[in-house]
Amino acid sequence: MPVPPPPLPFARARSAAQRQDRMAQLTAVTRELLTHTRSTTLTLGDVAAAAGLAKSGILRYAGSREALLLRVMHEEHLAWIDALAGALPGCAPAAALARTLAARPVLCDLIAASPVLISRLGPDELQVLASQANDAQRRLGAALRPSLPLSANQLGALTAAVHAFTGTTWAWSNPDSVQPIVTDFEATVLRLLEVFIAGLLSTG
Repeated sequence: MPVPPPPLPFARARSAAQRQDRMAQLTAVTRELLTHTRSTTLTLGDVAAAAGLAKSGILRYAGSREALLLRVMHEEHLAWIDALAGALPGCAPAAALARTLAARPVLCDLIAASPVLISRLGPDELQVLASQANDAQRRLGAALRPSLPLSANQLGALTAAVHAFTGTTWAWSNPDSVQPIVTDFEATVLRLLEVFIAGLLSTG
């Protein structure tokens, strides 16, 4: 089992810069834990132990377990979009999307868990999530534009499809206690995206 990151030195963050730095540390710790723990089973206690903080300290900075996990998902989204931009030249968009998603299991796991996480957010946390989602969609459109120029409506539809296909396929590929329904995540997402993108372009 991977060795967890060392605990964060405890010092209450007082300035905005210190709070931002503490959040960056917490998301890094959480992401590391997610490399060997499913998001559905990761607890605040797990994060607190790895970060060297009390649970109340995690809540002070992150707001909630769900908000912390979704913040990690946003950071994973941005890293994935950067990887996608590098993979797109000379590669079909559907293939680049599927390949780069398959290479980021933490992101796929969080996307699969996101409907439940989002349902437990408060109004302020939902506003933050909406801002993060808009930011990620703009960046995705910019990465795709050279090989797949899309209107705003088409980009919104593709973003929704990527999340729906990824979340469902990941859940079916990695069930908790039953035989996997899907045995090849990348190939399945690729086929779904090929059909969806072809239909999206044919309808204008």
